[in-house]
Amino acid sequence: MKIGDLLQALNNVQVDYVLVGGLAVQMHGFLRATIDIDLVLAMNEANLERFIQVAQGFNLVPVVPVPLAALKDKTQVEEWYQHRNMLAFALREPAATGMVVDVMIRPEPPFEKLLADATKAQLFGQDVWIASIEDLISMKLKANRPKDHLDIEALRKILHGEDPNA
Repeated sequence: MKIGDLLQALNNVQVDYVLVGGLAVQMHGFLRATIDIDLVLAMNEANLERFIQVAQGFNLVPVVPVPLAALKDKTQVEEWYQHRNMLAFALREPAATGMVVDVMIRPEPPFEKLLADATKAQLFGQDVWIASIEDLISMKLKANRPKDHLDIEALRKILHGEDPNA
């Protein structure tokens, strides 16, 4: 699967999403490697149906042993978040080196704010909504992983008009 093909498929069926994570950080100008695609979706039933349709078309399967449709089960999603500390519902291509798509299940800030603050950009020939620098910083502060500290520093440089890659 190519990222551009996935984005085109999401756009073709009008999935409401905002790109977050490493790819969004790259889109703002910080050159860094990333191995997955992080998305925040509108978590309503119709949007999730469209997303699942696309995921099935790319043969994406959940990393955890549950059916893909479990993403629509609000009670199940809440249980994952509250009792298993799950932040993302990970899907991967069947091949061992296949692409991973992470769907953030309880993002902070929530989808509506992310979308309101997002910037529209072109990625692989597709229009995509990219989370704002401020929202990415907020998400990365909450995640608090070592790689997030590097992203936060770079994003703050971008906010101040500095070169994040220097």
